[in-house]
Amino acid sequence: MSIYRSALLAAAVVASLSLTAACGDTDEPATSAQDGGTLEITHWDLLAPSYGAKMWATFQGYQQQNPKATLTKQEITRADYETTIKTQLAAGGGPDVFAVADTFLPELAEAGVLEPLDGVFGPDAKLNVTNEGGKWRGKQLAVTAQIAPYAFLWNKDILAQAGVQPPTTPEELVAAAKTIKEKTGITGFAVRHRIAEENPWWIDFNNWPQGFGGGWSDGKTLTIDRPENVAALKAYKAVYDSGAFAVGDDASTFRTKFKEGKLAMLIDATGAPTAMISDKVPGTSIMSSKLPFPGKNTSQVGIYFVVNKHSKNKELAKDFLRWLVQPQPQQQLSEVIGNASTVAVDTTVPEAYVKANPWVTAYRENAPYSHDAVVDGFEAKTPQIRHIVLQWIEKVLLQNVPPEEALAKAAQEAKAAVGG
Repeated sequence: MSIYRSALLAAAVVASLSLTAACGDTDEPATSAQDGGTLEITHWDLLAPSYGAKMWATFQGYQQQNPKATLTKQEITRADYETTIKTQLAAGGGPDVFAVADTFLPELAEAGVLEPLDGVFGPDAKLNVTNEGGKWRGKQLAVTAQIAPYAFLWNKDILAQAGVQPPTTPEELVAAAKTIKEKTGITGFAVRHRIAEENPWWIDFNNWPQGFGGGWSDGKTLTIDRPENVAALKAYKAVYDSGAFAVGDDASTFRTKFKEGKLAMLIDATGAPTAMISDKVPGTSIMSSKLPFPGKNTSQVGIYFVVNKHSKNKELAKDFLRWLVQPQPQQQLSEVIGNASTVAVDTTVPEAYVKANPWVTAYRENAPYSHDAVVDGFEAKTPQIRHIVLQWIEKVLLQNVPPEEALAKAAQEAKAAVGG
């Protein structure tokens, strides 16, 4: 069978992955970590211009503990990440250790291509509760790389110039964006809104139903068209239509605009502020708060590290992760990615960093209220549900389909496709 013919169809790829996983039992016996070897590691953040090199330098610290180990990296952009990894795994290859988003983890777990990590971390490992998200049907398949909540961000200098206060409600958000555009000419607000960024858009958009007290399921039944979700989509559409929204901009574009002082407000995860600090927009000019929605809940970007079941260096890969979750590498990793996310063990934020970057506080405060974008009860079917829902949301934005109608149609199609 040819997996490439259907590489973009999740169900077909998962079937191919499962077949390959079944053949994986013929792999050569793993050597011990002390024998060393070459370990290939992949994470899309290794390409981050602001901290990718520092993240890689943190990983290379493992070579001091195990001089016989050599680390190499595979560089994959975020846009191509899932498709590339699935294709490599389906062919029996892929990196030894790689990052996976929490929305991607169930698909790989169900396909059986991840090496279990039960027993890898001893009693001295101080893994925090976020690592529970790395379990699948009772097995530990992943360890936390980063749990990143969202916050509402604004450039205080632009808001002061426009004479507006930071908005705390959806109506105030629309009004503030319009006023900023009218008085300064600067774009008022931006978030992801394009199907070309499907997976990250899904995670980003999850902020809206979460903030309105909604959600995609109750754990057993899909609730796509529940009233709270409709209200959230109406608010999203209102700011999109405000005339002060960054229509057409992908995340890279609107983050660059914020960095250049050409965007006033946005909703984004923890990695964004670090990447957007510049001479024009210093850390002290970036403010943050809970989302301007009725509730406290936010979405989150959950990222985990996993070991490839096909790896010829599984013991070395496990030893690398065992080292990585020690306090010192974890503190380094936390500081590299901006101190606002939760990593595998609890870390501290230096006081001097908070003073220079006041935006970090809201992220830490929002963390207990953050939720992943995996559809409870339909974990492995999330990609199918995601695609259906976002296609209908795009019709709301581009074709003015009423939100109630769009979510009703999405609910109908999703239930036909996956049940529930």
